[in-house]
Amino acid sequence: MSKKKKIKWVIYTLIVIAAAALLEVCAFNFKPIAVSLGWRADETRAYTLADIPADGLINCVMDENGLKVTAEGASFTLTGLGYELNTVRIVYEADGIAGVNAFCDSNKEDKTVSLENGAGNTVIDATILSVRFDLDAQAGATVRSFTVIINDYQFDFSWARFVAMIAVAVITRALFGLQRPIDYGIDTSANLQKQEKEDTPQGES
Repeated sequence: MSKKKKIKWVIYTLIVIAAAALLEVCAFNFKPIAVSLGWRADETRAYTLADIPADGLINCVMDENGLKVTAEGASFTLTGLGYELNTVRIVYEADGIAGVNAFCDSNKEDKTVSLENGAGNTVIDATILSVRFDLDAQAGATVRSFTVIINDYQFDFSWARFVAMIAVAVITRALFGLQRPIDYGIDTSANLQKQEKEDTPQGES
């Protein structure tokens, strides 16, 4: 590879790296940046067991130790939301809880997601009226504390996605560079005809 081509590849790679970083920040992390700059008025909200109404409990009861499961199919519902719920995550302390599913009652399209204790945000992106939390638990399981955190935008720069975008761009450019146009002989034929005319003395037919 010539020095000129090497310089072109270096410049191209730097442009791709800059574009991938810009895309990762602006496209995939737009909301946390918009909130931090004050462009969005989304408010981070947190709910605990104390915010669950008594009529929202199914197959479970609230006592001095928290929430106790009385039968399979236990669930509790967080009502009175009625706003745009973009992200949700949960943090809880419990015994005998195998998992939690959240059924989000939307004004347009309902959505059910599986939530892991202490995991990162799960994207909902809909106006939600209420959320029902279904517990995968047997009778006797207890939930000592349960916190639902909504619209807590966290900046998450994905290095895997960043590297993948760069790799795709570089590999695509390399593949195009390996391609050669098909030679149909048109230029060669035209050059031969031109040469014949130049070689033919004037006056000859």
